[in-house]
Amino acid sequence: MQDFQSQAESVLRSEMTKAGLEIVPKENDRKGIDFLVKSPNDKVSEVFLQPMDLIAQQSAKVPKEQLGEPREDLWVALIGFIPEKEPLIFLIPSKTLANPDDFVFFEYDVSPHTYLSNWEIKVFTNGMKILGEYIFHNQIDNFK
Repeated sequence: MQDFQSQAESVLRSEMTKAGLEIVPKENDRKGIDFLVKSPNDKVSEVFLQPMDLIAQQSAKVPKEQLGEPREDLWVALIGFIPEKEPLIFLIPSKTLANPDDFVFFEYDVSPHTYLSNWEIKVFTNGMKILGEYIFHNQIDNFK
């Protein structure tokens, strides 16, 4: 998965740069935030990177303990890989995870073992209509 992590970071950095955004190092060591995205007008968004092998996996789990509390400026960048195809980039506001639809987005609270709690994003053919709303080109303006 580490290889997918570095590939996902490279893909996202490239696309964000093409969109006129700057990738800056995170300002603190908060776990779960991979980097910050800064717009030309100084708007800053935090990004949690979630790579996914779309052949081997049907869903991605985002640990609540790592992501933290959903906020307006916190995003999950889900980067899906299929061999010989361009990666799929979804930019999902963390607030979306806080209001799961139980179709594509799910929430699992495991009390008292909160370190096991997560949000799950299912990627499947019938869910693409919903996930399509979060494809890179539909969300990038929210970073500007």
